[in-house]
Amino acid sequence: MSHQEIIQELRQLVRRLRWLNVLQLIPDTLIIYGILQLAFGGQIVTLFNQSFARQQAVLITVLFALIDLCVTGIRYNDRLAGKRLIGQLNGRLTTSEAELIKQFERFK
Repeated sequence: MSHQEIIQELRQLVRRLRWLNVLQLIPDTLIIYGILQLAFGGQIVTLFNQSFARQQAVLITVLFALIDLCVTGIRYNDRLAGKRLIGQLNGRLTTSEAELIKQFERFK
């Protein structure tokens, strides 16, 4: 891969990681919501104005957790790909390229 192709791929990864950080908030919120509803609900738990038996509500909350885990895995793989791309860079970097690498490194 050429230097410019690596930088372009890194730009796309940074953009994707930004979106994934925002997307991660949705399943995180759903998990917290599900846990709170389970904690304060009885045998019938209301999730999104729909009544569920407690076991079904637990399964739904577990599904929220699996979705969260999948998004976390995607973010992890993107960070690994970015680290590999950065490792392929050689030579001097421009100021904007160095800034792009700093932006990437902020994602945890």
